[in-house]
Amino acid sequence: MIFRHTFEAELSDINSKKQVKNKALLRFFENVAGRHSDSLHNGLNDIIDTGRSWVLLEWRLKVLDRPVYGEKLEVCTWVRNSTKLYSYRDFEIWSGGVKKVIGSSKWILVDINTLRPIKLTDELLDVYKPEPDKNVFGEAEFDKVKEPEAYESERAFAIRKSDIDINGHVHNLNYIDMAEEILPDDSEYDHVDIVYKKEIKYGDIIKIMSDLQDDGVFVKICTENGTANAFVKLENSNLI
Repeated sequence: MIFRHTFEAELSDINSKKQVKNKALLRFFENVAGRHSDSLHNGLNDIIDTGRSWVLLEWRLKVLDRPVYGEKLEVCTWVRNSTKLYSYRDFEIWSGGVKKVIGSSKWILVDINTLRPIKLTDELLDVYKPEPDKNVFGEAEFDKVKEPEAYESERAFAIRKSDIDINGHVHNLNYIDMAEEILPDDSEYDHVDIVYKKEIKYGDIIKIMSDLQDDGVFVKICTENGTANAFVKLENSNLI
């Protein structure tokens, strides 16, 4: 089942070049996924009844033709393939008959009382009517992100109240903001990978570490002792 919803690129979504930022593109993905689950009574308002919630583990974003201010964007999503523990959801953004952006994401389902993962059964997933043959990146699963041996720069960052979401930890999209804090300019990279390792809460002091690479930058967001909270990889390369 492919679910569609139309958004418009607004002022808060764009950079100084009137181009839609990566954070905004991921927000469109997040919102269309939420609306999809809402339509199937598996969304935010249903958590108390179902006793379970989807938790995001990874994002992958690829910009083919970056949208700009004012564009009407049809955002499509579907559940792709799953294992006993993980489920993958893919995305496309279209405008004027042109495919502009593709993306994928990896999720687990957790029990809201025990916070333990729930085994994904066919019964749980059938409500989404998965599309196992529709795969935007042509990969069954994500490759593991390889951390560099050393980092060139780092800076401390204090978590703000505005970074926190309804679950009491840093919202997944705000990791993009943290990564951009250490970049030399406001360029938008065409490929983004984000891997979430450990939650960050209000009042935490974290380190943002970066390694400049040939085609982009690798960012590690971690505790003061170096324990990874997330990895963000930003590239300009043709990966499909």
